[in-house]
Amino acid sequence: MARAAKPIELQTKHLTKEEIAKRKDAEQKLKGDDALVYKPPKHLKPEEKKIYRFLVKELQASGILCNLDIMILEQTVDSVCRLKECKALIDQYGILLKKGNDEFAKNPACTAYKDYNSIFNKCCMELGLSPSARAKLAQVNINAKETEEDPLLKALRGD
Repeated sequence: MARAAKPIELQTKHLTKEEIAKRKDAEQKLKGDDALVYKPPKHLKPEEKKIYRFLVKELQASGILCNLDIMILEQTVDSVCRLKECKALIDQYGILLKKGNDEFAKNPACTAYKDYNSIFNKCCMELGLSPSARAKLAQVNINAKETEEDPLLKALRGD
């Protein structure tokens, strides 16, 4: 199975300047607008809107979000809310439920918790919410700032 493509800023392999420029241009064209992503969708419940705003606020500085990310953000928010519901049920009834005659069965909320945790982890990877993804984004931001302030590059750009 092939690996998912990384944004050009996160690439570690050596590419020519021309290849990098082409990739950046193509990625920017595909990224699209970001006018809608910073407001939570109206159909979300108040608790979901709160989580959505938190995620978007934390990711805004990276500049990676666009309108195409709204659905993955909604999935992330939904999984967080469902995880909380499952956790409350597990806390209330326990991991095992007594069936009778000293028999026990696994609480179905545990299975749901596991499923939503898997969804949440996948969403986190997609949005760059893991510590390693954040470290890469931080390096990208540092490199961009250095490139912007480099006197030689400014002169070459005609700034």
